[in-house]
Amino acid sequence: MGCGAVDGDAPPVTRGQGFDPGLSSFTMSQASQTSNARNKAHFLCYCGNPVVLRKSHTDSNPDRLFYNCVVGQYNSGCSFFEWLKEDASGSSPSMCSLKGFAKFEVLQELRKSDENRELRTSLLLEAEGRRNHLKGLLKETEQERDQLKEKLIFAQEK
Repeated sequence: MGCGAVDGDAPPVTRGQGFDPGLSSFTMSQASQTSNARNKAHFLCYCGNPVVLRKSHTDSNPDRLFYNCVVGQYNSGCSFFEWLKEDASGSSPSMCSLKGFAKFEVLQELRKSDENRELRTSLLLEAEGRRNHLKGLLKETEQERDQLKEKLIFAQEK
């Protein structure tokens, strides 16, 4: 398989300590379970909720990838947080260096991004089409109004 390909499904759900997103499988604990009907798996936080891959939007860590609990510290007090390991240059890892679940998650986010871009483009084109149609209707209505005004003026003069 090529650099950007996923080697099958993601590893099974696990929870506990020893979280290492760079490895092909996590060693968080012995507890594991399979999730959802599509048989895709998600890692669980210490609190039992899924761990998700997110992108930092801060000035100090722009676009840096990290894992944290889907519930987050504000909802239940969970404080799970782990940066995705960087390469020696200090930049986010390339797709070739990602393994297992980390690679799976990054590829999923890229697919979502591409799908969202296509959807936004489609919606924009649809909205522009509707706008142009409404502009045409407005122009026709204004012309009809002007004709009716002329008829009214002509009728009042008689």
